[in-house]
Amino acid sequence: MSWEIILESKMVENLGWTLLNSIWQIGVISLGLFLLLALTRRSSPNLRYALSVSALFLAFLAPVFTFVSRAQESTTRDFAKERSQTQIADARRDLAGGYESSVAVPRSDHSSNANIQISFGDLLSLSKYFPEILRIVVGLWLFGVALYSLRLFSGFWRVHKYRTFEIEPPSEVWAETFDGLCRKLKVHQTVRFLRSNFIETPIAVGVLKPLIILPAGLFLQVDPRELETIIAHELIHIRRHDQIVNMIQSVIEVVLFYHPCTWWISAQIRHEREFAADAAVLEVFENSRVVYASALANLEEIRQSAKDIPPSIVTAANGGNLMLRIRKILQKNTEISNAISAWPAGLAFLLIPAILTGVFLLDTSTFVNARNTTDERKIAIGFVSIPPVDRSVNPPQDSVATARILVDKLQAFKIPAIGFVEGSMISDGEKPYPVRAEIVKMWRDEGFEIGVGGYKHIGFYDTPFDEYTDNTEKNLDVLKPILAEKSITPRYYSYPYLNTGKTDADHQRFEAWLQDHGLRSVKYTIDNNEWMYSYAYDMARNDNDLNLMKEIRLEFMDYMTKMFTHYEAYSQEMFGRDIPQTMVLTPSRLVADSANDLFGMIKKRGYSFVAMDEAQSDGAYKTPESFAGNSGISWFERWTLAQGKKLLEEPQVDNGVQKIWQDKKVLPVANPKKKGS
Repeated sequence: MSWEIILESKMVENLGWTLLNSIWQIGVISLGLFLLLALTRRSSPNLRYALSVSALFLAFLAPVFTFVSRAQESTTRDFAKERSQTQIADARRDLAGGYESSVAVPRSDHSSNANIQISFGDLLSLSKYFPEILRIVVGLWLFGVALYSLRLFSGFWRVHKYRTFEIEPPSEVWAETFDGLCRKLKVHQTVRFLRSNFIETPIAVGVLKPLIILPAGLFLQVDPRELETIIAHELIHIRRHDQIVNMIQSVIEVVLFYHPCTWWISAQIRHEREFAADAAVLEVFENSRVVYASALANLEEIRQSAKDIPPSIVTAANGGNLMLRIRKILQKNTEISNAISAWPAGLAFLLIPAILTGVFLLDTSTFVNARNTTDERKIAIGFVSIPPVDRSVNPPQDSVATARILVDKLQAFKIPAIGFVEGSMISDGEKPYPVRAEIVKMWRDEGFEIGVGGYKHIGFYDTPFDEYTDNTEKNLDVLKPILAEKSITPRYYSYPYLNTGKTDADHQRFEAWLQDHGLRSVKYTIDNNEWMYSYAYDMARNDNDLNLMKEIRLEFMDYMTKMFTHYEAYSQEMFGRDIPQTMVLTPSRLVADSANDLFGMIKKRGYSFVAMDEAQSDGAYKTPESFAGNSGISWFERWTLAQGKKLLEEPQVDNGVQKIWQDKKVLPVANPKKKGS
C-alpha cells in the first residue's frame, strides 16, 4: 500500500478530525479536574490522586471513542452510498431497456442540495482545504509521537543501565534494615535492594521484578534515620503499584503529547502520588516529620548537583515539587491543641514555609545543616599522633603534604581540633628532626591546640608505672621548647591505645600525676579502628592502586557512619540525650583525603565542632568508671561496664581491610590486641 493511498484514506480523515475534537474534549476534562481538585483540596492525597489518574485515562479514552465513532459512521455512509449508486444503476437499466447510456435519470433534490452546499462551501476560504489540513495534522502528530517514543525508549534504555551498571549489594546492616522495612510496610512482593556507583538519586524501577537502587554516596551523605524514610518512600511506591500507573501514564503522554492539558494532568498525578507516598511514610514513622523533611531537603540538594536526572518512567523519592512536599509534611507540626492559643500556630505555619522558601532560594545546604542548632549535637576531635606516621615511599616529605591537606580541611570545616604529639617522631631526645618538627609548628601556627602523648606510643598495661611516667615526661621535655616559642602551655594528655593501665589504682595514680603537671586526660566517647583503614589505604597508595584506594575510602565512610550510629545509641541509652562527643582519629592520608566526606557526614548528623574543653565540660564526663585491662575501649563502654550493663554489638571492620592489615603488616605495634588508637 502506497503512502498516497494511506493519506487519501478515510482513516487519516477520521484521525485528523479526532485530533481536532480532542482539543476541546481534553480541555473540558482538565477543567473538570481543576474544579474537583479545588473542592477536595483538604481531602486525602489518595482521593486526589485517584481523581487525577481517572482524568488522564478519560482524556485518553475520549479521542479513542471519537475515532471509533467516526470510523463506524464512515462505514455506514460508504455502505449507504454504495447501495444508492447500485439502485440508480438498476433503475437506469430498467428504464432504458438495457441501454443505460440513452436514458437520463433525474437527479434527486438531495443531490441538488448537495451541489448547492458544495458551491456555497467553495465560497468559504478554508473548507476546500480541510482534507489537506487534516493530512498535515495527522502527519505532524505522527512525527511528534515518533519523537516522544524515542524519548520513552531512551528512558527504558537508561533504566536498563541503572539495573545492570556498577551495582552491588548494600552492607549487611542495611540489608537487614531493608528487610525490616519490608515487613513493617507489609510489602508482599519480592523487592531487590542495591546500591550503585552510577546513579546519583534514589529510584524504584520494575513492575514484575521491582528493584530499589540507591546511590552509594547516599549512605555517606544522609543520616541513617533520614535514609530509612527515603527507602520506605520507595517501598510504598512499590506496595501501591505506582510503577504500573506511571508506565501507562508515560505512554499516554506520548500519544497526547500535543495538548498542554495532558501535561498539566500528568503533573497533578505525579504531585499527588508523591503526597500520598509521603503521607504513608509519616504514618509508619510517627513523630519523624522533621527527619523526613530534612531527608527530602538533602535529596533536593543532591538532585540540584546531579548531572543525570532519572527518566519519568521511574518513581523517585525526590520527585514532584520538593518545596511543596516539605511544606505539607511540616504542616501537621503547626497543629496545636485547643488549650493553646491559635495565633502561635498561625505564626508558625506562616514562618515555616517562609523560612524554607528563603533556604531554597539562597542555599539548600543551609536547611541540610539546620539540625546543628536544633539537635544541639557537639563533637570534639583529637588526633594521635602528630606528625603523621610515614608509610609512604617518600618519607618524611609525604607527611608534610598529608599534614598540610589535613590542616586545610580542618580550617575549611572550622574544626578546633587538638593534636597529640609523639615526641619520638620529632626528636631523638636531644636533637629535633627538622622536617617533622616543622609539621608540629605548622599545626601550632595554624591555631590548633597541641596536647601531650608519650614520647613513644606505648601502652600503659605493659609498662611499669615509673617507666610510663618517664616516657610522658620525656615527651613534655621535647615538646615544651616548641610550645614556648608561642608561650603555650599544654593542657591535655591522650592515653596511647586508650589503655589506662593494669589496675584502676594505676589509672588513678597516673591521673594524679597528670594533675600535678597541669594536664588532664581526654576521655574519648567515639573510639574506632580508623587506623586499620588508614594502614590499608597507605599500602594501596604505595602500590598506586587507585581503584583499591577508592574502595577503601568508601568502606571507611560506611564504617564510620555505623560507628556514629553505634555510639549515639550508647548516648541515648545511658543519658537519654546526645551528649557532646569526643572522637579519636589519626592524622592519616586516608582521613585527609576523605575529609570532605567524613566531616560532611558528621555535620549532616547534626553536629557542630567544638573544642575539647567545651565537650568535656558536660556533666556526663564525670560518670564514674573503673575499667582496667589489656585493651583500650571508649568511655561509653567503660561507663556501661561500670553500671553492670551489657555492651552493644560493635560494627566490624571490612574483611578486606583486615586482610591487608594481617597480610602486609610491616610496622611494629606495641599492643596488637588493642582496639582503639
